[in-house]
Formats: sequence, C-alpha cells, structure tokens
Amino acid sequence: MRKHGIERQTLAAALIPILILSVLLEGYYIYTRIVDLDRALFDRAKLIVHQLATSSEYAVFSGNRSLLQQQVDLAFAQQDVNSVAVLDAAGKFLAGAGNSRNSEAIGQAAASDWNEIPIQEDGNVLTVYQSIVATQIELDDPNLTSPKSMSKPLGGAILVVSKKRLNAEKIQMLVLNLLLTLLILGFAIVVSMRVSRRITVPILGIRTAVRNIGDGRLDTRIDGDTQVHELNELAEGINEMAAQLQQQRDTLQQRIDEATLELRGKKEEAEKANFDKTRFLAAASHDLRQPMHALGLFMGELHNRINTPEQRKLVEKIEESVEAMSGLLDSLLDISKLDAGVVVPQIMPVKIDAMMRRLAQDFAADAQRKNITLSIHSLPAEVISDPVLLERILLNLLSNAIRYTPQNGSVLFACRRRGDDLRIEVRDNGIGIPPEEQQNVFREFVQMANSARDRSKGLGLGLAIVDRLCKLLHHTLTLRSGTNRGSTFAVTVPRVFDVEELLAEPIASGAQTPVSDELKDLRVLVVEDDPLVRASMDGILSSWGCCISLAESLHEVKEKYAQSNFDLVICDYRLPDGNGIELADRLSDLCDTLPPFILISGDTGSEVLQAVNERGYHLLHKPVRPAKLRSMISYVLREQHRPG
Repeated sequence: MRKHGIERQTLAAALIPILILSVLLEGYYIYTRIVDLDRALFDRAKLIVHQLATSSEYAVFSGNRSLLQQQVDLAFAQQDVNSVAVLDAAGKFLAGAGNSRNSEAIGQAAASDWNEIPIQEDGNVLTVYQSIVATQIELDDPNLTSPKSMSKPLGGAILVVSKKRLNAEKIQMLVLNLLLTLLILGFAIVVSMRVSRRITVPILGIRTAVRNIGDGRLDTRIDGDTQVHELNELAEGINEMAAQLQQQRDTLQQRIDEATLELRGKKEEAEKANFDKTRFLAAASHDLRQPMHALGLFMGELHNRINTPEQRKLVEKIEESVEAMSGLLDSLLDISKLDAGVVVPQIMPVKIDAMMRRLAQDFAADAQRKNITLSIHSLPAEVISDPVLLERILLNLLSNAIRYTPQNGSVLFACRRRGDDLRIEVRDNGIGIPPEEQQNVFREFVQMANSARDRSKGLGLGLAIVDRLCKLLHHTLTLRSGTNRGSTFAVTVPRVFDVEELLAEPIASGAQTPVSDELKDLRVLVVEDDPLVRASMDGILSSWGCCISLAESLHEVKEKYAQSNFDLVICDYRLPDGNGIELADRLSDLCDTLPPFILISGDTGSEVLQAVNERGYHLLHKPVRPAKLRSMISYVLREQHRPG
C-alpha cells in the first residue's frame, strides 16, 4: 500500500476556513440584526414623543390638564411604553402615565441637561425627551402654512420605552443562531474526525509511548509501521531518545548512589557534632557548678572566721551575690536548651511577692547609680508557674527597663489581679519602641538603641528569651509602647485562689484548721501505698471536713470503689501495681467525667514531669506542706468550675 504524506492526510483541514467563514457571517448577521432592532425601537420612541410634544402644545400653553392627560394616555397606550410624563418649563410635573414619578424625578434632576442629551439609555429602558415649543402663525398668511417656533419652550415630554420585548427577541435570535452554529460545527467535527483517523490513531500510540517514557519505563518502543512516513520518522526519533535516556539514567543512578553515601557520612558527622554539643553542655553544667559549689564552701569558712559586724555584713552581701550568680548560671544553662526542646517546666505554686521583692533588691544598686526611681507594688499572692523560668522572665524585663531608662527616670514593677490570673507589669519612661519595631525586638540580637553593639548594654537576647519562655509556660506576653513614651511589658500568669487565707495561719502539728465551705463534705479518694503517709493524709483531710476514701493500689480501687463517685482524687505517682496516670485512665473509663486529679511524687525526673504535663494533670513534689496541698486543692476545684 502506498504511503501518503501528512499534507494529503490533512486535506480535511480545508473545512476549518469554511467553519470560520460561517461563524463570521452568523456574527455579522446577528450584529446587523441587533442594530436594526435597536434603531427601530429608537425611531419609534422618537416618533411617539414627537407626536406627544406636538399634540400637547396647546394643552400645556392653556393649562388644560384633562386634555393633556388624554394625549399622555394615547402615548402610553403604544407598545413597549413604560411611562410618560409631561413637565412644564420649570421641570414641574403636569401629567403622566405609568411609572411617571420616576420620569418626573429624572426631569427635575437633569432639566438643564436634557437639551444637550435628549436621549438616555441603559440595558432595560430607553428614555427620550422632546421639548414642547409653541408655534405662531403669520396672520397675513392666507393659507396658514408658515408656522414659526417661539424661542422659549413651554415644557418637555419624557417617554420611557421598555426594552424587555426587544431583549427577548435578541435572546431568541442569539439562541437560534447559536444552535445553528453548533450544528454546523458538529457536522464539521464528525467529518474531520472520520477523515483524520489515519493520523490520530498513530499519534495516540506515540502519546501513550511518550507517557510511559515519562513515567520511567524507558524500555518502551514505538512501532514505526504507519501510513504516514513523517510519523514513522518521529517514532524512530523517540525510540532513539528513549535509548539514550535509559543509558543516562543508569549513569545518573550510579552518581546518586555515590552522593547518597557521601551525604550519609555528612549526616553522621552532624549527628556526632550535635552529640558532642550536648556532651559539652553537660560538662559545662558540671564544671561550672563545681567552682560555684567550692566558692560557697569557702564563703562558709570565711563566715566562721570573721568577728566584726561590718565584715559579717560584707560577707552576707557576697553570699547573696554568689547565690544570685548560681541561680543565674542555672537559668542560663536551662535557656541554652530551649531551642533543643529539652527544657521541661516544673509547674508549682510560686510566691510572687517574695520573687518581686528579691528582684527589686537585686536591681536597686543599678537603679541608684542612674538615679532611677524603682517602685514596687506587689500582692501576697501565689501563681502557677515554674519559679526559675518565671524569675528569669521578670529579671530580663526589669534589667531592660533599667538599662534603657535615662538618668533621673522611673521604673514601676507591679502586679494586679485580672480575674483568675495575675498580671505582672514592668513600666518605664525610657526611649520607648516604635510600633513598626515592636515585633522585631523579640528576635535574637535586636537592640533599638545600640547600633555600636556596646556589650555593656547587653547582647539583645533578653527579650528573645522572654518570648520563648512565655510560650513554653503558656503565659501571655504583651507590649505597649511608643517612641519617647516609655514601654510596658506585661506577663499574665494563672494565680492560686485564696492564698492569703490558706497561708494566714501556719498549720502546726496536731493543730486544727478551720473548715471552709469549699472543702466541707468534699468526697476525696486518696491512693497511697505507704501506710504512714496514708494515715497522715486521712488525718489532715478529715480535719478540713472532707469525706475520705483510702486505697493502697489500683486493684483495691477497682474492687472497692468501681461504682463510687468522687469530687477529688489524690494519688501517689508510683503504686505497687502501676502508677497514677494508669489510675486516671481507669477512672476515665469508669466515670463519665474524670474528677479533679492531683498527683504527688517524690521523683523529679524529666520523664515523670513530661508524662504528667502531656496529660494535663497537677503534680506536687514531696515533701508537701499542708498549706501547699490545700492551696492546690482549692485551685483545682476553682479551675473545674471556671467558665469555658
């Protein structure tokens, strides 16, 4: 069979110009038809309004509104007329029909513009205006055939014609022509497809082969025996390309394997470097604590060898500095682990008054050197936080406030209650922070007034550490500041309720504590394997008015209290047959809602802290003072009834 070229196979493409020509003709016909319809409507509206203006001349001139209304009604009776209105020379409404009030509004709003633009049009209506002008006839004209118009118009006629019928005719015409065009296109497509099958079938085969090659099956080959020799040449070229790609892929795979081995070695080196960094931090923690510990021992020995009060006072100040330095060292070593995510907060009740006064005393000398008034307003309250990390936050904020407050300025260190929380604020009247920079100050090494990088002004890490610690502790950090208007940094911390009442009277051995309504008749389950601790818990809780149920293991709780409901559960973390978290899981299965749950543990390891924090339970570390236990009970009960 003779093989034909692609040109002969595509002779059917001659149909395309015909189709294009038919579409152009149809488009031209539609366009001219639409123009004719619009022109006909316009001419008819212009004729109607002209007749109305002519026939209304005498009625407007004489003020005969009944006659004028008859003329208006005749015009309104015409097809497609939406509304008719006749206005006097001042634009006042004289007569109308249909939606004439709209015409009156149009005439009044644009009376001065009608002479310049007598026609207005939109997609729905056509509005035409015609002036009503009085004509006069020459008395010496015997045939009365020479009327002349007066220069001043008597008024105007407004005709609003609806384009609804016209638009419907246009749509009908468009639909019919569209259907006709679609039929022509469909017929042309069928003919073209039947003629071009000898080309499309081989092309589809080539497309499938190209997809297989693109999917990685480079061993795919195309059959080059078709009726189009150009397609045969294309198939041969694709087969050669696939063979070359297969060869190059094998070479590239070999290179990838070699690079993977090299990257694996780099990864092992990076992991080793990270391990060395961790080991260095551990060694630094130990090696730095050792001289601090020795310094403390030397200070104790020096304290025993002094005699005069002045020397003793000086040594006490040095001891305070050593203690502050030791606490600061611990905080810095903990902060260095923040990015690694290994810092586990130890959440517990914290006396905020003592912490604030201690920090204010530490910075009193710095404030005095700059003649800064450092004011403190604290409350005898307790908050729920990590004492070391919270103190680190407040220390950085207070240090920045004093550092960036000018001579003879003032700094306020205060706290106040905000509902269930405590808001701790550090205010200063220093240089302030412009609004556009208030987000940047929490980034590392960013300082607003230290372009020379003076180390005496810090390294720009304080606020970055504060931001990360607040996120770690889930404390809200806010900033309110302005240029040369000072700054206010605030940390919102959840507080322990009724701390003043709980700590007002120390609980001595054998003393009875007044029973509050909050703890009276409270059903408490105590799970503790130590008999002595169990008996002491029973005694102190009973003295507070609680109804106590005791158990020493998970098995005993299941056997004795499977059907019981409790208002509070206090459990030791380590039990003979499990732990406190397993008890909480079992109670969750037995009860619809898990009652408030407090864990008590003598283990301060990170594994226990992490497990408890992940479940959201409250943890107290042994030994637990009665005041702290009662404070925690009060807190969890209030938290249970807190809205939201």
